Amino acid sequence: MKRMRKMLASLGVVLIMGMVFAGCGKDDSWKKWTQEQMAIDKDGQIIYCVTDSFDKNYYDLEELTGMAVQEAAQYNGEHKKGDSTPVTIAEIAKIDESGNVVRVVYQFDGYESYTGFMGTKLYYLTLEEAIQKKLIFTGSELYGPSGTITLDEATKEKLKTRHVLVTDAKTLISLPFDAQYYGHDVKISENGMADTTGCEDAAVILLKK
Repeated sequence: MKRMRKMLASLGVVLIMGMVFAGCGKDDSWKKWTQEQMAIDKDGQIIYCVTDSFDKNYYDLEELTGMAVQEAAQYNGEHKKGDSTPVTIAEIAKIDESGNVVRVVYQFDGYESYTGFMGTKLYYLTLEEAIQKKLIFTGSELYGPSGTITLDEATKEKLKTRHVLVTDAKTLISLPFDAQYYGHDVKISENGMADTTGCEDAAVILLKK
C-alpha cells in the first residue's frame, strides 16, 4: 500500500475508466469496490484494491500504469517460480465522475507475494503452521460468537488443519471461509467480511475450514 500511495501521489491528465491488464478469475466483485479492501480465496490467492483521491484536476493514466507495470514486472522477474505469476495488475481506473479518485487492483498468487510486494505482512496457512512459525502462541485466547477458545495443546491438535489468517494489514477482508474465532479487536460483519482497521496488533482470524 505504501508503495502504491507514493506512486499515486507523484502523478498528474484525466484517467480513463476500465484499463484491464489481467483477468481476476470468475469473481469480479472487486469492480464495485470503492475503498481499500482485499479478498482471499480458498487457495490463498489474493485480490487487493487500493484507492486514493487527489486535489489536482488531472492525472496521467499512461504514466501511472507504466510505473505500476514496471514495478510488477521487476518483482515478477526476481520472484517468479514455475508457471505462477506472483503479481498481476487487474485494473487501474478512475471510479468517480470527477476523475480524482483512482482504483488500482492487484492479483497475487499467494500471501508471500502479497507480503513481498506490498510490504505488509499477511499469512494464510493452517493453524499448525502458524504456531510452528510462531505467529500464534500456544495458550493464546481467541474470541467469537460462540464464546472464547484457548489454544492449548489439545485444542491445537484438534484444530490443526483449520486455516488461519494473520495480518497487520488495516483493511476490509473477504474471507474464503467463515470466521469462527478471532482477535478481540477484529470485527466480523453480518456478511462475513473481516474489518481489521481497528487492530492495534496483528489480526488473527481462525476459519471454520
